Amino acid sequence: MKNLTSYIGVLTLCFLTGCASLGGIKTAAEAKKYQAEKFDSDQINAELFKGAASIAENSVDATQQALYETNKTDPNFNPRQESSSVNINAGGNQISTTKLDSLKQKLLSDGSLMVDPAEAFLIDYLMPKQDPDTIFLANLFVETGKRGIPISFQYQVNKNDQIFFEFENQKQKKIKKIEIIEGDESRFNYANLKKKDKVMGSFKIQSDNTMTITLIKKGFFRSVVKMKIKKLPKAKAYTVKMVKDTLIETRTVVEEVTDTLFAKIDEKKYSLSPRLDITHRSRIDFPIAINKVENLIGWGYWLGLDQDDINNYNVLAETDQDAEPLIGFIKSELNLRDDHVYLPGAINPDLNLRVKKWVSDPPSLNSSKNYGFFSCDANSQSQKATIYVVNKSKLYSYDLSLMVVAVNIEHSQKEVEKEFYTEIPRLKLTLIH
Repeated sequence: MKNLTSYIGVLTLCFLTGCASLGGIKTAAEAKKYQAEKFDSDQINAELFKGAASIAENSVDATQQALYETNKTDPNFNPRQESSSVNINAGGNQISTTKLDSLKQKLLSDGSLMVDPAEAFLIDYLMPKQDPDTIFLANLFVETGKRGIPISFQYQVNKNDQIFFEFENQKQKKIKKIEIIEGDESRFNYANLKKKDKVMGSFKIQSDNTMTITLIKKGFFRSVVKMKIKKLPKAKAYTVKMVKDTLIETRTVVEEVTDTLFAKIDEKKYSLSPRLDITHRSRIDFPIAINKVENLIGWGYWLGLDQDDINNYNVLAETDQDAEPLIGFIKSELNLRDDHVYLPGAINPDLNLRVKKWVSDPPSLNSSKNYGFFSCDANSQSQKATIYVVNKSKLYSYDLSLMVVAVNIEHSQKEVEKEFYTEIPRLKLTLIH
């Protein structure tokens, strides 16, 4: 028996060895060698890349799964929301949802919106919802008061809202009064609602207002009313119209500027002796000539006939914004100043003053004998006038002061900022309430 068992074992071992030889594999080491020999280098690389890709995919899947498991506890987490701004393809045009939301908000808050005609395709996305949802203002069982004590409910409603109501008495006692008031006006009034009776109806809100619902029951016992109040807001209508929108643009341009210039041509001080003093002059002539001044448009003078006149002129110079009263006076005559400047006059009975004009230049409105401004043109000659002063006094000498100013214009080019108005077409969307 022992020999039989050994014989069977030997036969089994031979059978297994023969099967391995027929398959080309004799040992485990030879099996590994056989696998390596059956694949060339390209196949081995391909298998390696396939393995690496599989590992990467598994890694990404694991990362996404871990991120999902981490964030899904957040109540604001949306696994389908990949970005806060998504582009929507509308007829070949890419629209950002962020931009659409911003434009919709502006349309609803302002009531109107300007759209570039090139973006007219946005209108379909900007329009408010035309099928508003029904809103339940109340859907509840209300326990009434007793002894006529009313209970009330208030709701904010808008013009053209459609209100649907339903009241049902759930107990045996009558409901004395059910009333719906819009603002100060009663829109529904029902008396003596019996047990299991139901009343319903609807009406349209007339203006933006507060709607008040009042329930009243008499007696010592309370009752219960089933109350349903629904609101259907009016669909927002809109208009689209082509309008002209004004675009204001500030640009720097070069333009010719004309400046008015003032220049002191002559400033003299003299002392005029009395008539009996033969050693000094008691008469003096002041010629007024303006030479070599281009684009001359006018000239002016002021003559002080004694020290008091000179002092008054100097006091005025301390307060005058131009620091020269004669220039301030000329600007007043040319309307270049808002406040008018008046020069001190001269009245001296001992002096004889005479002004001889050699030109036809007209004087300004407020010119006087001892001062004035005269307009001229390019054809006016340079010798303008001569002032003659004679001291008739036999005892007193007098101090004289003469000031001459020329006025001309100068043309120059300067950079200035100017506003330009451009009308551009726009589509105007307006909500109709």
